[in-house]
Amino acid sequence: MSITKTPTISPFPAFEIEMESTPTRFHALPTPATLRAGVLFGIPLRSFLTGEEVTDEALQRFIDEAISEIEHTLDLYITPVTFRERHDFNKELQFWSWGYMKVAHGPILDLSKFQLTFNNGSGAPGSFPLIDIPLEYIHIQSQEQTVQLVPANGVTVSGFVASIYSGMAYHALASGGIQTWPGAILVEYRAGFPEGQVPALLVGLIENMAAIKMLSVMGPILFPHNGVSISIDGTSQSTSTLGPAFLQNRLKDLQGLAAQQMEAAKGYYQKRFLIDFI
Repeated sequence: MSITKTPTISPFPAFEIEMESTPTRFHALPTPATLRAGVLFGIPLRSFLTGEEVTDEALQRFIDEAISEIEHTLDLYITPVTFRERHDFNKELQFWSWGYMKVAHGPILDLSKFQLTFNNGSGAPGSFPLIDIPLEYIHIQSQEQTVQLVPANGVTVSGFVASIYSGMAYHALASGGIQTWPGAILVEYRAGFPEGQVPALLVGLIENMAAIKMLSVMGPILFPHNGVSISIDGTSQSTSTLGPAFLQNRLKDLQGLAAQQMEAAKGYYQKRFLIDFI
């Protein structure tokens, strides 16, 4: 019986098979409580004018916005997402490059479907593929976001080719000299990070970006003045606050840290440059 999905690959560290428990490479996703205890520690999260405290719901919204910005910027998903894609069939790539194909998202966790069909609607409920490739033949390069077809153990190359490229529709296509076919390949796979395995670098980036967003929006309300004085009948009293200068310095520090973390993530997960198969 064929497997239902390929073995799950760890996105970080790449290609690892065993690791020590220390240092801690993974952290839980940020929460309002960890944000208060971490990057926002010591900052009075209370309106200077009304005395209202910044709620957990508001902090969670900034966390969610930070995660969404990272996913949009890096095309890197903090929790697993299942994708279904259709790719053009190319005879040269199928025969001479072992079915080389670069999927749209990564790092790839595992793949659950690789099918060939030469009609529209593949993957829709009730539709049937022309060829359903055994997942034992799937070779994945997770970081590069590539998939190739390789014979399984005990399968000859000739048997591998015969088992994959079979069927009357496929032979009719080949005999007609057609080299490409739009959307003939359907793949279904998961990309992202498994639960509890988000690298500490990305968790720190989420926290810093959430704090930047919160202080940028609410900072002027939290720190409206440098000082306040009250005078009544010749008696005066004054007090000084941290003020806008502190807010700007804190924002500058957080922005510098977030920029460093973003560059590190771009480098490791190959998001700094667009690299594709030509």
